[in-house]
Amino acid sequence: MSRDTAFDSSDHATRPGGAASSGSPRMFACGLFTLAAVLLVNTVVGPLGTEIIRHPVSGTLLNQTIGLEVVTLGLVVPLTLIAGLVALRGGAAAPFLGFGPAAYSAYMFVQYVLGPEYAGYTSTVLFHTVIVTLSGALGVWAWVLASRQSLPQLTNRRRRASGVILLLLGSFIITRYLPVLLGGALPSEFADARTFFWTIFLLDLGVVVPATLVAGLGLLRGTRLAHTALYGLMGWYAVVPPSVAAMSATMVINDDPHAVPGQAIMFGVVAVLFAGLAVWVFLPLLRPHPTARQLTHTAWFE
Repeated sequence: MSRDTAFDSSDHATRPGGAASSGSPRMFACGLFTLAAVLLVNTVVGPLGTEIIRHPVSGTLLNQTIGLEVVTLGLVVPLTLIAGLVALRGGAAAPFLGFGPAAYSAYMFVQYVLGPEYAGYTSTVLFHTVIVTLSGALGVWAWVLASRQSLPQLTNRRRRASGVILLLLGSFIITRYLPVLLGGALPSEFADARTFFWTIFLLDLGVVVPATLVAGLGLLRGTRLAHTALYGLMGWYAVVPPSVAAMSATMVINDDPHAVPGQAIMFGVVAVLFAGLAVWVFLPLLRPHPTARQLTHTAWFE
């Protein structure tokens, strides 16, 4: 086999009983089903549903929350359930499929807890904190399980392309903050919700961008751990851009004073593009693939 055919992660191959050491597939599936259930409950009692939960935020942020809940209900919950069903059947792809929705939930509900600037304790804060804890724990669990799975081989070309894609995705997020980084004012919709903005700023530039750039550089260098990170990151990028697009679209539909139709269209195009990239990345993982022990020759790129 030529050096151009393979970047394989045999060191991550599942050993007999390896996944079980981090909890049975049934337990992981139950965790995913629980996350899907609490996300569904949050949507039902939130502004998209019965409005039992009322967020002390501006009309603009309320519109964004409604758009976010549409994506949670229509995309994130179904993906979480699919990952749970795959886990229930013992499918090796379950942790990779489950990481994206778990990371999305942790990312969003940190904002739900910190952003509204509650003046006092409410049961809503506790409920959203539980979701952050549950989704964070599932994200870590999914990562541990994923790191023990065998991964499909990547040709040099596909490995390099994946690395470049991650670098571009990280750079794209940075460009969203350039006006602020260069001394500009906060976006107008956050003028009265500064904590919301800085929470998102922290999550994006403090967590998402560094993880994306490090994984991208790791893939270019042939680091095996970056191969695992590729699927986790693309799972997150597959669901977060649609939520941003839905928020912008909801603002346009509800005649929000801060709505920008052109921006909503741009985010919609970006969401479709990111979804296509996620499908391209995940397809080899979802197909049966040999491990290094089943191959006559395998080239490693350290």
